Parts: sequence; structure tokens; C-alpha cells
Amino acid sequence: MAKTKTKPNTNITPALTWTWLKMNGASVNLKEMPISTDAKTVENKNSKDSVNVESTGLNTKIEAKSAVQTPILLHYEFEDGKRYSGEQTVTAEENAEVTVIMDYTSEKNAGGISEIKTKLIAKPYSKIHLVKVQLLGSGFTQIDDTQCEADENAFIDVTQIELGGKDVYAQVKAELNGYKSKFKSDTAYIAKENQLLDMNYAVNHHGADTDTKMHAKGVVDGNATKVYRGTIDFKNGCHGATGDEQEETLLLSPAATNKSLPVILCDEEDVSGTHGATLGRLGADELFYMQSRGISEDEAKKMMSRAKIISVANLIPNDEIIEKIADFIDN
Repeated sequence: MAKTKTKPNTNITPALTWTWLKMNGASVNLKEMPISTDAKTVENKNSKDSVNVESTGLNTKIEAKSAVQTPILLHYEFEDGKRYSGEQTVTAEENAEVTVIMDYTSEKNAGGISEIKTKLIAKPYSKIHLVKVQLLGSGFTQIDDTQCEADENAFIDVTQIELGGKDVYAQVKAELNGYKSKFKSDTAYIAKENQLLDMNYAVNHHGADTDTKMHAKGVVDGNATKVYRGTIDFKNGCHGATGDEQEETLLLSPAATNKSLPVILCDEEDVSGTHGATLGRLGADELFYMQSRGISEDEAKKMMSRAKIISVANLIPNDEIIEKIADFIDN
């Protein structure tokens, strides 16, 4: 009997590599279940003159007209056995600035499906800071897709924390269309037990003097599998563009699986791109030092994991969210 091949349908890398590496994309098979829309609360303490927020169920439209002083909070609390689907659009008009914080939570052992699509549109000289914090229960499948467009001198900053869930597929794509537009991402993660964390980051440079900085760091433990694809693509005409992507992974288990694919594509001569991936384990010297001071191996692993996550979490302009992340790690 011939084997059935499943075609990847999400997190597809812009440049295909050898099929046997299984890095070209991810396949997601979702159970059929009704979609729920009762999981979101919006907190907006800003003037209507500076920002307009419209929400229907899990769908939200945010339009920043000027500098928005207080972050807009979108809190998602999911229930066990349900499927959630929602879309958000964040638009920053010319010279506007806005920060949007989204966090997903559920009971510790809850399971279900979450499908979230987010689009960021940064007009000339504007700035968008998007924060996504995923703290779902151990049975959830999370599919998170973020699409970004940046005009002239616009800046898009994405901070992403991935800690919970069972199978997590996180994708961020950016189009740097305008002159001197910029994209920056900071990602932190812990993949443990039998978790699957599959990530795909891709930035296309179209405008001249555009800039990308992508940083990811995290921990892989137990029987978990972590996949990271990072692509910077210098398109024809983006002369003077620069890009840098770095990933740092700490392996805490011999049974853990780590796959990293940093890629730079180039169709323009006058550009500068760098990339790197670091993979390491907790060294014997580090363990000895900690144990000589009364810190057990388990406690040492926890400290190292916590430090990596909190270093990125501190970029979030909300103390309550940072505390929630710390509590999730500690528990």
C-alpha cells in the first residue's frame, strides 16, 4: 500500500530545503468543533481622539490616530473543549504610535483550538508595538499568524512569549515597503514534555535603507520538539538595507528535538545581512557552581529558563503581564 503524503499547509518557509529535513512547513490537522466567540475582553484607557477600537466577538479593529499613551489590552480566556477563531487589525496612521498587548490564557489542563490572525499596518513615520503572550493549557492547539506592512520610516516591533499549549504554530511575516522602514522581533519560549512549538519568521525588504532585527531565545526540555525558521529576503531595489537574525536555544534534555533554519536571501548587491544560531546545554561547571551553593539541578534549570524568558518579558510595558508570565513559569 502506498504511503500518503501530507502537504504542509502553514509556516511554509520562503526558500525550500531538502524534504527529509521536514523544515519546509508544518501540517495541521484540526478536529471539527463549533467556534466560540465569548473569550475576549478589551481594556482601552485612551481618549477616543487618539484611538478608535471596534470589537465584535473575537474580531477587533484598532486605529491609532496619534500617539496612544496607554497600551491597549486584549485578554483572551479560553475554555476547555472549545474552538476559537478571531482576527485583529491594528492600523497606525501617519505619525501615530500604539502598543497592543494580547494574552491568551486557560485552565492548566484545558484543551481546544485557537486560531488567531493579526494584521499590522504602519503608515509613514508611525510605530506599532505588538505583544503576544501565550499561556494556554496543556491540551490546546494554537495557530497564530501575524502579518505586517510598514511604509516610509515606519517601525513595527513584535514581542512574542510562547509558553503553553500542546501544539503551537506561530508565524510572523513582514513587508518593509517604505524607505527606511524597520522591523524588530523579540521571541522567548519554553517547549517542554511532549510539546510541539513550530515557528516561522520572514521579512521581505522592498524599500531602500530598510532594517530588520530578529532575536529568539528559549529552552527545549523533556520530549519536546521546537522548530524555528527565520528568513530575511533582500528584494531587488532595497539597496542599503540591513538585517540581522539571531537564535539562542538551551537544551535541557537528551530526548528533546531542536531544528533551526536561519536563512538570508538576496537579490540586491548593496545590502548587509547576518544570521546565527546557538545551541547549548547547561554545562557541568555551571551545575557544579550552583550545586556548591545549595541549588539543585532542577532548580538550576528553572533559574536558567526563567532568566531567558524574563529578559524578553521585560520589554512588555505592563507589570501585571510580566508577573503573569513569571507565575506561569514558576508553577
